[in-house]
Amino acid sequence: MKRLASWVAVVVLLFAVATPARVQPRVRIGVFDSRGIVIAYGHSAAFRAQMQQFRAQFEKAKAANDAKLLAELEAKAQTQQMLLHLQGFSIGSVSEILANFKDEVAAVAKQANVSAVVSQFELAYQDPNVETVDITEALAKKLNDSPNIPEMIAELKKEKPLSMLEALRIKD
Repeated sequence: MKRLASWVAVVVLLFAVATPARVQPRVRIGVFDSRGIVIAYGHSAAFRAQMQQFRAQFEKAKAANDAKLLAELEAKAQTQQMLLHLQGFSIGSVSEILANFKDEVAAVAKQANVSAVVSQFELAYQDPNVETVDITEALAKKLNDSPNIPEMIAELKKEKPLSMLEALRIKD
């Protein structure tokens, strides 16, 4: 009986050693530099159209001598400029911009074979089984296919983003 128990223990031990440990599959996450996204969007036809619409509203309010609406539009313009400073020079969220390009984001994610897409500045922790894939340029190209955008993104990546407080202090 002792001998049988010993053999069973040896077989169990051999089986445990021979069975490979379960390897967790690597999760791929697409990351982007939010500054690159706002640069591409800020130079896009979509942004120009948005600004033309805003200017038309402003001119209409000005022609109507609507002081209340003019004040509201001026406040909105100042707030928009602060937001652009946070996004373009710091780590401000660009989720509202990307929400308008859901299909394009999904296409880039599929092409890069990633399970999720997030700003590189919002990735607070990364497990060793997580592989990040920089998709900044591919996303930017979906927003604006100008040949100048990749060069602009390469230049901005050389610089560390400003803190949000520093970005808010920028005066135009």
